[in-house]
Amino acid sequence: TETTAAPTETTAGGPATGEPVKVGLVTSLTGPSASPGLSVKQGAELAVKYLNENGGLAGRPVELFIEDDASEVTGMVAGLTKLMEQTKIDYFVGPFIQYGHEAARDMCEGAEMVMVGTGPPTLEQQQAGSKQYKWSVMMSSGPAVHADGYTEMIKAHGYKNILAISDVLSIHNETLDLLVKAGPDNGFTLNKMPDTFGFDQQDFQPLLNRMMEEFNKAQYDAVFIEVNPIAAPVLYKGLVALGVKVPIHGSPAAAHPAIFMMGPEAVEGFYVTDSGGIVNPAALPDDWPVKSLQMDFVQRYVDAYGQGPDFFAACGSDYFTVLKAAVDAAGTVDDKEAVRNALQNLTDVKTLQGLLTFTPDETTEGIYGQMVEFQVKGAQFTFVRGLN
Repeated sequence: TETTAAPTETTAGGPATGEPVKVGLVTSLTGPSASPGLSVKQGAELAVKYLNENGGLAGRPVELFIEDDASEVTGMVAGLTKLMEQTKIDYFVGPFIQYGHEAARDMCEGAEMVMVGTGPPTLEQQQAGSKQYKWSVMMSSGPAVHADGYTEMIKAHGYKNILAISDVLSIHNETLDLLVKAGPDNGFTLNKMPDTFGFDQQDFQPLLNRMMEEFNKAQYDAVFIEVNPIAAPVLYKGLVALGVKVPIHGSPAAAHPAIFMMGPEAVEGFYVTDSGGIVNPAALPDDWPVKSLQMDFVQRYVDAYGQGPDFFAACGSDYFTVLKAAVDAAGTVDDKEAVRNALQNLTDVKTLQGLLTFTPDETTEGIYGQMVEFQVKGAQFTFVRGLN
């Protein structure tokens, strides 16, 4: 267990004082999801520090307790159980792993524990109408929002025939599935290859060979690689080396500093989408609705960690933006029922991922747009266009 203790003495800067509000976070610090899970942790810790220096929650400081789920649902359940029963937390944020969301929501529902979750929801959860959760919300946009943004991007580029491949991440697969269905009504065809791979994939040459076999069968005018930021530069560089000259696009997971691990030249010209634009807000238009919030966070993150944030760090910070918005709306941090009700009625809250809105009938997806297209040029993510 890791804890971030809040200050309890008043200083000239006016930090929060009094009895700390205990907030628990479960994220992945070991296992396959450790890299993004660490970003979540860092974003959350930075948010707590800033929050406590600026009034906390209803004037009280936050004390953050962190449990590692080892990238497993069983680990998440054990961590959340410990936070609830031993630490006696007041609020819960997380978990990071997408496949642990439903279990966490069920646990918080049973305990009547206010939860600000990560997201995104799976397509199955959305289309099934999901359960009517009263005590939890999920922030991040799901596959339908991503597919909508991609459709606008495809139209803007004028693509007609696209080859696509995905890793095992649900939102990557489901976004491509929606694009396959949307293609005929929007003037394009997307061929999703059946091949896929996990986060522990090391030898990509067989996959590259399969992609080239498929690529050479038709006149494709773009390639979509919906993969994690470790795989993205390997596939991009490999495809270019094998003669692919059409544009290659990556998912929001690839809007990440890790894609430069093979050197900037390895991903020169690579297109990526991003949820909210946090990977380079300085490049966004001045009227971007959350640009000033993002710029402030980026500077504080660089000062604290020596590198820019990614989407996952933004999620870690957004937990506390959303929780504070609900506490402020409720006018109390002690009345959990009031905070729960306020949480489910938030409207146009400015977060690092974009504008967030919940209703009692829609708690599985707070972000409904603000997808951005960037292109890598000269080791920078350069703005191309807003998508939805």
